[in-house]
Amino acid sequence: MIGRIARWALAHRITVLGVTLLLIAAGVRAFQALPVEAFPDVQDVQVQVITPWTGHAAEEIEKVVTLPVERQMNGLPGLTNLRSISMFGLSVVTMTFEDGTTDYFARQQVLERLQQATLPNGVQASLGPLSNATGEIYRYTVTGPLPLTELKALEDWTIEPAIRTVPGVADITSFGGQVKQYQIDVDPERLAAYGVTLPQVEQAVANANANAGGGYLSHGFEKQVVRGVGLLSNPRDIEAVSVATRTGVPVRVGDVGRVTVGGAPREGIVAKDRADDVVEGIVLMRKGENAMEVLKGVRAKVAEINATVLPPGVRMTPFYDRATLVNHTVHTVEENLAVGAGLVLLILVVFLGDFRAALIVGLVIPLSLLCAFILMEVGHVSANLISLGAVDFGIIVDAAVVMVEAFLVRLALAPRDEGAKRLPDGEKRWLLADVAGQMGRPILFAKAIVITAFLPIFTFQRVEKRIFSPMAFTLTFALLGSLVLTLTLIPVLSSWGLRPGKLDADGHPEETRATRWLVRGFTPVLDAALRHGRALVLGALVLLAGSLALGAKLGTEFLPALDEGNIWLTVTMPVGISLEAAKNVEREVRRVLLSYPQVAQVVSQLGRPDDGTDAKGSNNLEVLADLKPKSAWGPIHDKEELVARMGHQLEAIPGVDLNFSQYIKDNVDEALSGVKGELVVKIFGPDLATLQQKADEVEQVLAGVRGVADLGTEQQFGQPQVRFEVDRAAAARYGLAVSDVNDAIETAVGGRAVTQLLEGDRVFDVRVRYAGAARDNQAALEHLAVNTSDGRTVPLA
Repeated sequence: MIGRIARWALAHRITVLGVTLLLIAAGVRAFQALPVEAFPDVQDVQVQVITPWTGHAAEEIEKVVTLPVERQMNGLPGLTNLRSISMFGLSVVTMTFEDGTTDYFARQQVLERLQQATLPNGVQASLGPLSNATGEIYRYTVTGPLPLTELKALEDWTIEPAIRTVPGVADITSFGGQVKQYQIDVDPERLAAYGVTLPQVEQAVANANANAGGGYLSHGFEKQVVRGVGLLSNPRDIEAVSVATRTGVPVRVGDVGRVTVGGAPREGIVAKDRADDVVEGIVLMRKGENAMEVLKGVRAKVAEINATVLPPGVRMTPFYDRATLVNHTVHTVEENLAVGAGLVLLILVVFLGDFRAALIVGLVIPLSLLCAFILMEVGHVSANLISLGAVDFGIIVDAAVVMVEAFLVRLALAPRDEGAKRLPDGEKRWLLADVAGQMGRPILFAKAIVITAFLPIFTFQRVEKRIFSPMAFTLTFALLGSLVLTLTLIPVLSSWGLRPGKLDADGHPEETRATRWLVRGFTPVLDAALRHGRALVLGALVLLAGSLALGAKLGTEFLPALDEGNIWLTVTMPVGISLEAAKNVEREVRRVLLSYPQVAQVVSQLGRPDDGTDAKGSNNLEVLADLKPKSAWGPIHDKEELVARMGHQLEAIPGVDLNFSQYIKDNVDEALSGVKGELVVKIFGPDLATLQQKADEVEQVLAGVRGVADLGTEQQFGQPQVRFEVDRAAAARYGLAVSDVNDAIETAVGGRAVTQLLEGDRVFDVRVRYAGAARDNQAALEHLAVNTSDGRTVPLA
């Protein structure tokens, strides 16, 4: 069978060359279209249900939002794991599904169940974007000579909708800045003086903001649409809203409070370099897309927005582009492949002694890779540092080496007429076909054995499968390509390019100088080994036992250590720290990192984004320190040394825990376990205080483990609270329901959005609350006026 393949190839040499050219064209096109990633996508199929409930404590979120959602999600088809986070103002429930479940099926099932969850009025749950841990491919800031609220509005209402039109973009996360809001700060003393209640103000503002449709009128030849226009359009309209009438004189909103344009309560702050407060956008790539293709569209859209959409002086400035890392990875792989191919070609020239033979064998390397690229595209196998870096040129070309060397030997020994320098073409092709038939079977078996060794990798599941299966597929595809090329193209090229070698005095093919040198050195070693066979076997067993003992002590890594060119620092502060106090810590951390000349830029994220896609509290600070090329580092030559110096300096800040990682690596770790870190211990139980106590005990034990660098315990409680527990008997005496008291606390302190104001295609909340002096401390809250049903007011205390 193999001999017939070689004979057919030698009989149709032009056809084989034509197919090879087609292979080259298809392989180049496949390589250009191949999705290239820095890391393999290791994340399971996950769906997140994100539910914001502004102003409510974690306990309330857990009871009335998280638990109802969890109860509905239990028992979903294919669900393997369910975890949740309940924190101030936010609930995030994450569901993990088994392998083979499609993303869209999982999301559809979650959406169907979510409709059945009973949530408080006004609370709306949504699904997280269809992205993954490596999906954050582009980051930018919005800067310009405008207030922070206006920059944030441009980000939310102009930039994000435009970038979402780019194919492959799943969503954009907006971080930092302040959401624009029309705020009515009511003075409780003026309310009392006019005899007006806070609910009356809320109701009046809500009723004063509406349009009406009155059908149409026929007027001559015209059809005139009737509209009642009563929408609020600016702060003056809000101030003019009538709340009540006293002795024929209207009491307006402006009489009892002040209307301003401000920012909603913040949950996060972003800073960049020397700028203390900026607006950041994070572009998320849809799962399964080609990052490089998506980035091309994003860059083009950003250029278009900067040129035609944004006001003068306002610009989107990118500071993170995944293409930089991907190009670095591709360059690294290309460099490794080029060096490897060059070394193989050099060794072939040295030991085959024939440059043309070495060149024929060397052609197998690029052509086999092109075959692999074609099959990777057909099989939807992504290319990354692991899959491409695992290609072994020695395994790829060994079959071609064996075949070409056999050709050289047979050509040298072939009988020919006296004085003839070369064999007739027909006889030469017959000879090569005969050699290919003899050598083809052992070559085929050798390749089959190597490919069979990958079978355990093909059976991997979940994370292991996503990491290592692309490597196994890539190398297998390359081996299959090299096998086909060895049996077809190599005989064809050899029929044209190989010449019979010289014979020595004994009539044997003349060996190269390198081969003779190896034989002289190897022969006495072999003779000695044969004379002392038992000692040699015993020594081999001892070496085997020693290597197994040493291998058991080798360290392991979840992913290969790819230097992303950045440092991702997570700073955890005490639970309950205010955003203002945490900002002071952030300034100090940023100052320290910027003091290192190795750092090109620093971007910090304090707290969480407004959409809740990253569930963090104000005690969480994440800092991206982008590093300069190592050639510009100066006296520090090692990243570990740089991190150690930074850590030593930052540890002087009291009350903080530090964790140094890298951007993508940190996202991957958190997506898999829900916690940042390479090794995580989780403790389950019904009592939070006991769990925290046991976690502290575990931390003490782990602190004594050799090799532990960063160790910390997540504080799950400790948020300071001002609790107003309703005295039900006293409330009943005043004719108050618990809801009356709760509404007064919620509206007066946190504020309540009673309506919305439209500015073109933008929509902003109109929020009613007490003025700052009436709600900024516990004593003021105790004097908070609660309105009874008979028109009286009762202090909250």
